[in-house]
Amino acid sequence: MKGAIPGLVCVLITANAAAEDAAIDFANKSRFVGEARQARTDTPLAPALPLTGFGRDRARLEHELRGKAGPISLMLTARLSGQEGARGSGLTVANEAYVDFGSGENRFSAGKKILSGDVGYAFRPIDVLQREVRLQALPSALEGIPSLIWERFSAETAWSLVWSNPGHGRRGDARDDGSLALRGYARWQGADLHGVVRSSSRYGSEFGAAMSAVPHESLEVHASFLVQRRGERLAPLAEPASIAQLLSPDQAVRTVKVGAPRKLLAGLTWTVESGWSVLAETWWDGTAPTAGDWSTLARQARQRSALLTLPGVPAAAVNGSIAAATRLFEAPSRTRRGQFVRLSWTDPAASGWSASFDVLRTPEEGGWVATAAVGWEADRLRVDAGLRRFGGRSDSAYRLMPERGVVFAGASLAF
Repeated sequence: MKGAIPGLVCVLITANAAAEDAAIDFANKSRFVGEARQARTDTPLAPALPLTGFGRDRARLEHELRGKAGPISLMLTARLSGQEGARGSGLTVANEAYVDFGSGENRFSAGKKILSGDVGYAFRPIDVLQREVRLQALPSALEGIPSLIWERFSAETAWSLVWSNPGHGRRGDARDDGSLALRGYARWQGADLHGVVRSSSRYGSEFGAAMSAVPHESLEVHASFLVQRRGERLAPLAEPASIAQLLSPDQAVRTVKVGAPRKLLAGLTWTVESGWSVLAETWWDGTAPTAGDWSTLARQARQRSALLTLPGVPAAAVNGSIAAATRLFEAPSRTRRGQFVRLSWTDPAASGWSASFDVLRTPEEGGWVATAAVGWEADRLRVDAGLRRFGGRSDSAYRLMPERGVVFAGASLAF
């Protein structure tokens, strides 16, 4: 099947190029992003700092090319990146590369395409295809998913049948799994309604829906939910654990099966004419680590450090196992419950200035993240800068993380 997809794309291009608009359109953008990160040394995970990327300054220079020629759409990113204490690296990514064709109410596409979709800001339960990581500071452009798509539109409805990662079974990451999904949209009595059904070998069947409505000119409300037949989450080493298990990097973090997990989100946005806006969201993620998982992670880190008092236990083994345990921070959601509030302002006089301040709380274990940012945008230039801090109770996820905060800044130029 892998070999068939490029051939299919070539056939479709040949058959449809004459019937499509042959206009060629290209756009370029260059961007520089720098991050000054501050390490946290008063956490049980601090011995792992030299073996991880936490607390290390980093920077990247990107050049993005977007183009469309008839039925073909392309987005490429060339990236040079560097991190304190490590050699720099270069990478070119095809974020999107697909052919789009069809007529009337039916459209088809084949290739690599960004497939984000949901109504939430900080958390997106029904984003089951792209699986975009939210709340990143100045993130790189998303990378699309190889897919074959059939879309059908009308004045009030739309639906799409998406075969993502054709020829793939279960892969290392859920976004790389092969799956078949049906996505729908309808406009009903002033509300936007979304639905998704997806089937994959990892999760079985997934069913979700979302809505967004504007009951008042200043107020928007939204909600989203997802039910999975089966799920999985990251968790620390099971207890009780032997010395050999504590020192094994491969066993530091495990994947735990979760039966019929749920994901729920509710939120609202209040906007006024003076340019101020308040966004508030709360959610539940049944596939995230629990408060007990983070307490266990802290306890096991202390146990590993205590092994240094035993004869014959090398410090490299202890620090390596603690570093391996930080993989728990790779979980898409750090805890099951989240509460997010964002206050933002955009100058109504169109001066280009904007500012925001937001706080993410994880009430289940008492952690928090606070971010303040400011931006300015002219015709083709945009400049951003901000500060993010992590904290909370001693055994909360954001307090355990061996990083205290980050100062970030970026500038982009379109031409």
